[in-house]
Amino acid sequence: MSKVNKYSWWLLVIVLVLVLQPVSDKVNYERLVYGLARPMPATRLVEKDFTVIPGVIAGAILGGFRGVAAAMLWMKADELWDSGHGTEIKYLSMLRATTLLDPHWIEPWRILGWHLAYNLYVEADKIPDEQARAKRKAEYMRMGINCLKEGISWNPNRYDLYFELGWTYYDKVRNYDEAAKWLRHAIQFKHPSYIERLIAHAYERKPDIPKALDWYDYCIKRNPADGTAYGATLTIHERYLRPWRLMEQGKYDEAIKELDYYLAVSPEDTLPLHLKAYIYERAGNLEKAYQWWSIAGKQPLNSHARERAARLARILGKPVPPEPTYIMRQQQEMAVPRPRF
Repeated sequence: MSKVNKYSWWLLVIVLVLVLQPVSDKVNYERLVYGLARPMPATRLVEKDFTVIPGVIAGAILGGFRGVAAAMLWMKADELWDSGHGTEIKYLSMLRATTLLDPHWIEPWRILGWHLAYNLYVEADKIPDEQARAKRKAEYMRMGINCLKEGISWNPNRYDLYFELGWTYYDKVRNYDEAAKWLRHAIQFKHPSYIERLIAHAYERKPDIPKALDWYDYCIKRNPADGTAYGATLTIHERYLRPWRLMEQGKYDEAIKELDYYLAVSPEDTLPLHLKAYIYERAGNLEKAYQWWSIAGKQPLNSHARERAARLARILGKPVPPEPTYIMRQQQEMAVPRPRF
């Protein structure tokens, strides 16, 4: 960077501080007056040892220009991302510092949670040892979830981060109970209509057929033109409700026979695979349940089935595969303290 450009950059920074600071002060004051925030000591940043923060931004922080400092830090992080350094600790530290400076700014929480649970999760594929790789993936997944939960604690009256957390549980962790729980929190506030349908999808994949139908019915009542919910309801009634009812009556063999008819046509269809494995679990045939969860788990993105298979493998005394979602679930059930990011 030439000296002229360098001086121009610093001049722009100074102008931004002078122009934006009155607005930042007003916003921060109103947050405190209306109980929307509490002061965040600058020592929080000192404790975190954010040496990646440029000097001018550190000066803005210590001078009380938090809103401006957060915006500047966000721009610097964006530059790192554009230059291909989005998975480096420096980039993540900048995002984390931004969340501490302005915890009511939704986007940094969302992006940081996504990087941890998705990008760094994939980066862990470079670890050669299978067990160490699975543990690292579980750690990143857990850190991403903790990040979003912390963001929610600062922004409890907006749907955004509830949805992000619910989606992470649904799409990445494949823990459909937790996904449905956080998505139900999201719809307490103004939200996009597709979230209700995603709750139905979560129960469908678990599987919990009655709850899935309840939520699809809710979607149709809210929007009679919702073709996706209507089509899903028809499919469930035609193919899967009868096997579920037979299972509830203890007629497990008949329920399996019904499902086999559809699996003969679509052997890789997720819902009948999950339902068949679940029926065997309800019947107490854990060996068969393990077999069918394992078959479903061969689908690359079906970590839910692999986690269920891993759980049954432990019960049956079989080798437990290093599945990240199972490792994370096991640690939660054993009440192992989870590191916060």
